[in-house]
Amino acid sequence: MQEWIIARVSKTVMPLRVSTGQIPSEQVVVFASDSYIDQAVLSSSLHQLWAITYGSGMRSDPRYTPSDVFETFPRPQPTDRLEQAGRVLDNERRAIMARRGLGLTKLYNLVNEAGLSDSADQDAARMRELHVELDRAVLDAHGWTDIALEHGFHSFRKMRRWTVSPAGRTEILDRLLEENRQRAERQPQSTAGGARKIDGVEEDGTLF
Repeated sequence: MQEWIIARVSKTVMPLRVSTGQIPSEQVVVFASDSYIDQAVLSSSLHQLWAITYGSGMRSDPRYTPSDVFETFPRPQPTDRLEQAGRVLDNERRAIMARRGLGLTKLYNLVNEAGLSDSADQDAARMRELHVELDRAVLDAHGWTDIALEHGFHSFRKMRRWTVSPAGRTEILDRLLEENRQRAERQPQSTAGGARKIDGVEEDGTLF
């Protein structure tokens, strides 16, 4: 049996699948699920953006707070494409980490290294490809295929990293907020699937 965890304080905000039965550190959030669909959705740029926006902060790293992030995040309906994207990401990422002796943070440091071209590091290039497909799968599940993601190296949280373009992030956050509002109106007492309403935020120049 497996479950997945997210570090409470992390630059990546990325779930990692682990075996059950371990005693987790208080520095991680544990999710009692082995669903590749859930892993795909929570590995997406959409969830990362939501977590950075609504989680609390610690220095330059976002702090993952389940009540403010997971319970309010509007998750899409499950699809076969999401399941496949989550499974492929997990399997290929594990293989890369094992072969190169890298942890999750060091691997994503390579992905986000602006000076590291796709031709210079095939593993970093493959990870970028996997996340493009994963983000598109999540948008497809939401019915938002019109959003132009324009993945590349963009300024994000006062750093230059590989991510969705500023325009794409703005549109994603607008759509997620509207979806959250609609679900809250339909299910005012529920917190499942992003049904608990969250207040909007003003752009302060640090997120985008």
